[in-house]
Amino acid sequence: MMEKPKMSHIGNLDAIRFPHPDPKALTVVCLHGYGADMNDLAPLAQELTTKRPLAWLFPNAPQTLDWGGRAWFPIDIAAFEESQRTGKPRDLSRREPESMAGARKELQLFLKELDRPLATIVLMGFSQGAMMAVDLALRADEMPAGVAILSGTLVDGKNMAVLAAKKRGLSFFQTHGSADPILGFAQALELEKILTGAGWIGKLQRFEGGHGIPPEATAALRSWLEAL
Repeated sequence: MMEKPKMSHIGNLDAIRFPHPDPKALTVVCLHGYGADMNDLAPLAQELTTKRPLAWLFPNAPQTLDWGGRAWFPIDIAAFEESQRTGKPRDLSRREPESMAGARKELQLFLKELDRPLATIVLMGFSQGAMMAVDLALRADEMPAGVAILSGTLVDGKNMAVLAAKKRGLSFFQTHGSADPILGFAQALELEKILTGAGWIGKLQRFEGGHGIPPEATAALRSWLEAL
């Protein structure tokens, strides 16, 4: 059985850790979205019980926001407000957001400090955290066990296509709401197209709704984790 959660400091990041006594357990590193923190997705460790042993890690993003939430990298608040006003979700497909490289370095150090083969680690994230999970997989020296993309989006598509081709055969899980007002469904489709075109194994699973993780998404995620 999975052990009780513990607080850890790994690299430069605090994290909630759900250890597992089985040394063969996969470790799921789950990255929260913009404005949340490590507590936000931690309930998934209890919800996503599987027959196979899983350990979980929920790190805090490095940047603290004015209202107390955290972020992997800043967002353009004016552009976000404009997208909400017009109903046109933001498009990040043309370039890498500013400061994403800094978050990448922090997470690469985090993974290095775990001292586990990347082949035993699942990279998972929601929203901005999903962008970071994909980015880490793309730039890693090894293949992770899999990548779970929960309401993520296409970032820097041209470079992504080049890097993704170097990870042919990587298993991915992707869900997205059909009416997501923050990160549009069309960009999620483009992300799926690039990943499958590069030889990644998986597909986008659509749900009716907005920016979130509904029960049907967690049920599908559980099945994917079982099958890895």
